[in-house]
Amino acid sequence: MNNTFFLDTDEGSIECKIITSLYSEKYKQFYLVYEETDKIDGDVFVSKYDPKDEENNLFDVSEEELKEVMILLEDEFADE
Repeated sequence: MNNTFFLDTDEGSIECKIITSLYSEKYKQFYLVYEETDKIDGDVFVSKYDPKDEENNLFDVSEEELKEVMILLEDEFADE
């Protein structure tokens, strides 16, 4: 997996840095946690994705999924 990717938006293409990717057994979904490389405001974004999708589409997550991702992140980074 690359460490960066470009996200196409209405404002143009934005370079993003991947923080981590996660899989939820509860939702049977893959999630990408990322931030914009040129912003220093600390905003972190979460999107669903399908690793088999050749177009690398990202999809919005629900509030419940976001809560699950937060739990997964806590578990992943608890040992650091």
